[in-house]
Amino acid sequence: MKKYISTSIKSIATVTAFLAICLQGYSQDKKQEISISVAGSGSFLKYSGGGTIVPGNGISAGIRYSYYLNEGLSIGIGAEYQSYNSDAKYASFNGQYVTKDTENETFQFRYKATNFREEQSLSYINVPIAIQFETPGTTQLYVAAGAKVGFAIKGCYQSTFQNLTTSGYYPQYNVELFNPAFAGFASTNDVKISEQDLDTKVSYSATFETGVKQKIGNRSSFYLGAYIDYGLNNIYNKNGDKSLVQYNPGLPVQLQYNSVLDSPSVHNVRLVSYGLKLRFALR
Repeated sequence: MKKYISTSIKSIATVTAFLAICLQGYSQDKKQEISISVAGSGSFLKYSGGGTIVPGNGISAGIRYSYYLNEGLSIGIGAEYQSYNSDAKYASFNGQYVTKDTENETFQFRYKATNFREEQSLSYINVPIAIQFETPGTTQLYVAAGAKVGFAIKGCYQSTFQNLTTSGYYPQYNVELFNPAFAGFASTNDVKISEQDLDTKVSYSATFETGVKQKIGNRSSFYLGAYIDYGLNNIYNKNGDKSLVQYNPGLPVQLQYNSVLDSPSVHNVRLVSYGLKLRFALR
């Protein structure tokens, strides 16, 4: 996570420096526009996973600098904070794999989860670049389209199981053990896993926005529009498939719980955001 934060800070500093340079000549040049925005509604991780993936909501806040090529056409760059949330639900989830126990004996570790739920949360700093067209007049229609590069600053997930049953099958003895608990074999109700880090990659998204721009006085305006950002790349590198429940030999055995994003059933994790956006601009 530290490397993502470092990259994000460098990117924010670059954009901030660029905006500062643009602001130096802002008061003398009406070809330039500075705007601040807030947005919200659907904002989530989109992926195929076999279970029920419930899209969550998020919030966005940002700043944008635009330069007008003529009265109806401008190009802009900015920086914005965006949060994303998703909720993965599975009525049941099971798996098995071969490993070794504390006595170095080979066995098949088995697990079965019922009513499994994982809540995923991400925070990104996005750098949008867009071209905007607007009609003339006091009340204007506008359309903007472009791309965004997103840098992860935080990611986490939390998991719960209504019931988790783990066991060990020893083919050499043709026996399956459901206990003792200290060996990692047990049936446990209401299992809650504390918050774990979720590392994601840089996101590249296409963005589209349209709505109404209302001029107020000579230099200020309000924008009210609808927008959609759609991720173009997979942001989650699994580094090989992992089991939801991982056996770690030792006494007592400490089970490790991985994200459902690490499982073989999940593919192509992208970021999606849509909703309403409100901007206040000075030109």
